[in-house]
Amino acid sequence: MADVYFKSASTPYAKDALHLSVEKFMKKVDFIEKEDIVAIKLHMGELGNTGYIRPIFVRKVVDFVKTKGGKPFLTDTTTLYGGKRGNAVDYLITASINGFSISSMGCPVIIADGLFGREEEILSIEGHEIGVAKAIVEADSLIVLSHFKGHGMAGFGGAIKNLGMGCCSKNGKIWQHEASKPLYDEAKCILCMKCLTFCPAGAISEDNGKIFIEYEKCTGCGACTVLCEEGCFYLTDEIAEKFQRRVAISAKAVLKKFLEKSYFINFLMDITPRCDCCSFADKPLINDIGILASTDAVAIDKASYDLVCDVAKKDIFYEVHGINGLVQIEEAENLLMGEREYELFEI
Repeated sequence: MADVYFKSASTPYAKDALHLSVEKFMKKVDFIEKEDIVAIKLHMGELGNTGYIRPIFVRKVVDFVKTKGGKPFLTDTTTLYGGKRGNAVDYLITASINGFSISSMGCPVIIADGLFGREEEILSIEGHEIGVAKAIVEADSLIVLSHFKGHGMAGFGGAIKNLGMGCCSKNGKIWQHEASKPLYDEAKCILCMKCLTFCPAGAISEDNGKIFIEYEKCTGCGACTVLCEEGCFYLTDEIAEKFQRRVAISAKAVLKKFLEKSYFINFLMDITPRCDCCSFADKPLINDIGILASTDAVAIDKASYDLVCDVAKKDIFYEVHGINGLVQIEEAENLLMGEREYELFEI
């Protein structure tokens, strides 16, 4: 049974401030050695999004790593879809606007898969060759900070999703998204044509008043599923499950590199319907719950999911997306990445 530490979002007094809990969580970390290069993996938010992890919490992690003699850097990877994070230049500008820069964080910000997402190490796992971002693979230790929230293709996203998708190069992402190419419901379409202009792969076309997806071009990035206000593009249960299993496999490829030198903090705050890849955040589904920490990626995601369901009195992610997000947790446990059984310790 894994240990998961929890701090409630309730902060009636100054001594209960959430940023102080991050310091307490980090004191559980005992694997950082002097001169270790420490990758602090987080999603720094799409331009226009406001739901990502607050910089004040991230700075606490950076400062702790420095007290141990480590050399931290903040990191994420480029994206497949259209937006302001598709290459390292755009991403670094976006990160700075969102509050993440060397001056505000006290450490470098490095886009781990390089300028165009091609800098990678190929890691073999479960019979698959996974492209993982080179700067992450080359780090000595890994601390994963995850905003726990809804996700239109995985039901919800936490530590496993942050590891599997977030640590991979563009090739690694393409392998995962090959399983998530959407279907199209013509009956819902009003021919607004937004999908044609927004599809980053140019895989959507129109002919004689009908929309077509060229699946040979489609990368399965999911941009159309978010953009379309009519819900024309969708995933079946089978597609969503296959996608989640690939995410979990990719997450294991990353963790295999770090063995006992990884740590996870999930932020159950601003629990929005969709991920921080969107250029908008929408209002939170429920009130803030708190922050969790663990050395077990599977346990922390299961504990996060359970807390959300307990507060909402239902599986609110399934209600919004119609996707069983527990598949990624089950697959990760089957891959021996961790265990679903946990004990929650409130600090």
